[in-house]
Amino acid sequence: MISLGDIGGPSAGLVFALAVIDKLTPDDLTGGKFIAGTGEIGPTGAVGPIGGIALKMIGARQAGATVFLVPAANCAEAAAHTPPGMQLIKVVNLSDAVDSLTALNQGRPAPGCSSSP
Repeated sequence: MISLGDIGGPSAGLVFALAVIDKLTPDDLTGGKFIAGTGEIGPTGAVGPIGGIALKMIGARQAGATVFLVPAANCAEAAAHTPPGMQLIKVVNLSDAVDSLTALNQGRPAPGCSSSP
């Protein structure tokens, strides 16, 4: 069973897709970390931008998340409003998200967001 609590709407596409992948594969995508994120996901796996990213990051951090997956098109805004203690991971598509989470679990760096696109 996949239960994502209050997660819903188009901007939950990325997180929902990752939950399905996590459930269907033997590896733990989160590596025990509290991972949050947002982004609409298209049929090809492309992750699209969303509105309200600053508030979503604040809510995620308040809930305990330390890593936040950010659509590439939202990186500049996210970098300008990053809550303390939150690591931003830039995501272009679903494959990027999986690769970045795998890298984090292996102690390797993942692409982050900067204040410029």
